[in-house]
Amino acid sequence: MKIIKNSLFILLLSISVKADIVSDFLKKNYKAICNYSNIQKFSKNEKALSIIGVSCIKTDNLYLLPYIVKGLKRTDYGRKNGIYFLTIYMQKKLLYSYMFDRIKLENFNFPMTDYVLSKIFDAIKNKKYRLFGDKYIIKDNTKAYHLYKEGDKMFVDTYENGKLTKRRWYR
Repeated sequence: MKIIKNSLFILLLSISVKADIVSDFLKKNYKAICNYSNIQKFSKNEKALSIIGVSCIKTDNLYLLPYIVKGLKRTDYGRKNGIYFLTIYMQKKLLYSYMFDRIKLENFNFPMTDYVLSKIFDAIKNKKYRLFGDKYIIKDNTKAYHLYKEGDKMFVDTYENGKLTKRRWYR
């Protein structure tokens, strides 16, 4: 998946989309890019859709990924980015079903990505976690992740050196 990330940077250098999306991306203003109106506006531009998809991942707005993937079918890099986006989306959906419906994850295989849910999915699937009450604790080299549910939401808390550094929630 690093190839996909590196190819995205190369695409930015040769991109022919509106300058505001490229400018916002380079400024790491991902929230300004990840929205449904941009997906509609650039529905036929795979370079722009790829930038929007990465921005949605960076802002944890994974619910928009299927709309993006619909337009990533004409080029090699578009299809590869579509696989990357769908991998993350499917891991989210399966983890959610695991947390709420107790489906088994052992039979699902996905490529590893750099997104946090890939680490968590792999750990849960391979039973490499500690259960503390209703929380699944997954430890990495320098981080710990707590996966739990509240109401109809699934949460992932990231801890570094014992301090909460990021809280994500998914539906």
